[in-house]
Amino acid sequence: MLDVACGTGNHIQYMKKYFKITGIDLDKDMLRIARKKFPDVKFVRGDMKTFLLNKQFDVIVCLFSSIAHLKTYNNLEKTIRNFSRHLKSGGVVIIEPFVSPELYIDNILDAYTVDMPDLKLTRMNRSKRKGNIAIYDFHFLVGERGRIRYFVDVMKLGMFESSRVLKIMKNAGLNAKFFKKRKEYRGRYIGVKP
Repeated sequence: MLDVACGTGNHIQYMKKYFKITGIDLDKDMLRIARKKFPDVKFVRGDMKTFLLNKQFDVIVCLFSSIAHLKTYNNLEKTIRNFSRHLKSGGVVIIEPFVSPELYIDNILDAYTVDMPDLKLTRMNRSKRKGNIAIYDFHFLVGERGRIRYFVDVMKLGMFESSRVLKIMKNAGLNAKFFKKRKEYRGRYIGVKP
């Protein structure tokens, strides 16, 4: 299995008992953490649009809306073609998207808190939209070990229409469907390479 945009490897802890996994991510700091957590797993630094592993996989996953970091349909096409190249015949690709443009709700204000004895954390964010890009302005207040830190992060995520994603998957040689349960926020694209 190839876990694309694996981050710090949180999904790997559940999948490694069933698959031999390779994790790939662009962020070297996240990969450093993943390697410490899972020293028996192979991790590679690479861009999902252009990585070349000279190997094919039975399963490729791209989870937790990581695909939305591509932002454009052009980047999405490159990525899905790259996934298809790295997939064995009969293999499966599973992509967990971000919310589609027609379901996105603009101008939401959210707040989350953690209140533990040695850690206090507040994350507030507001959302806005520019075309098919969702923009999240995150503000973090973190208290630990007698000090308090504040930082800001802006995340821009591409929203893709399901019909276009399915067409891109088909053009890349994948038999694809979109599955979404009624209460599910994101759903899943599942493609099989004939």
